Amino acid sequence: MKDLIAVGKVSAVYPERGTAKVLREDKEIVTAELEILKRGDIWVPEVGDHVLCLFLPRSSSAGFIIGEY
Repeated sequence: MKDLIAVGKVSAVYPERGTAKVLREDKEIVTAELEILKRGDIWVPEVGDHVLCLFLPRSSSAGFIIGEY
């Protein structure tokens, strides 16, 4: 259950798909595309933004970007 929550830096954004890739500096890896959690407003992170990510327990590559950190 560890590594479910992580802070990282956005490395690529795909607004048309509502996803982004995040550099996890703690592990020196780039995630697969993560869905950007919809908050009711229009928010898409920019490359270089620090974000908070929530990963699903079944896979370290399945998760969501919750918001800016």
